[in-house]
Amino acid sequence: MKTRTATKDDIPAVTDVILAAINNDRLWAKFVPSKTTQDDAYVQEIVKLLLEHADSANKDWEVQVVDLASSKSSKDKGDASEIVAVAVWDVSSMADTKETKPPTVHTDLSDSRTQAVVSLLKQAKTDCFKDYPQHRYLQLLATHPRHQNQGYATDLVKAGMAEAKKTGGVLTAVAGPLGYILFSGFGFHDIGSVTLPPSSATDTQAVKAMVLVVPKEERRRSFVDSLIDYVSN
Repeated sequence: MKTRTATKDDIPAVTDVILAAINNDRLWAKFVPSKTTQDDAYVQEIVKLLLEHADSANKDWEVQVVDLASSKSSKDKGDASEIVAVAVWDVSSMADTKETKPPTVHTDLSDSRTQAVVSLLKQAKTDCFKDYPQHRYLQLLATHPRHQNQGYATDLVKAGMAEAKKTGGVLTAVAGPLGYILFSGFGFHDIGSVTLPPSSATDTQAVKAMVLVVPKEERRRSFVDSLIDYVSN
């Protein structure tokens, strides 16, 4: 299976994928420093933030990746990984509670544009998804530009849906134009707009809050189950 949970060792490669995808996106690139000014200090802030998300002790987050090396034979793979797509899930609201709690994150970003978008995505969870107290919130979905249009983002969303099917649940996301097309194809519903903060390069932009209710997958009845029912009746 090429979709797996990211480890701390994966984070430099995960950071590369995320920044490459953002720099290649006409909307989201407006809310980060230009590619030529993304210095090592900025990159290390992103690394630090993602390390916090990928920490196995932090149960509020799940970082999933598509690793092409994991789908190859161990002989071909060796110890190398080839991460081409990333999904960051906020699962802090999956606990059995009626209140939507904020996920645990301690790292702030110094770039005001990036921090503003991060803060807005957090606020969208409270404002847009308050009617879904138990949900998996897809805060980020990114594929490296060299590997786009090959179904890797689809694989990551399907993995999230498969997880939700185990108990039944709700998936939520905030989507730009491309994400809107992808999520609509899975049956996500548009529940309203989220206004992004203005950047230095554009007027205020709006993206969409989207929701998918995933029913619990019923276990298939086996021959033994049928036989037991027959005998007991």
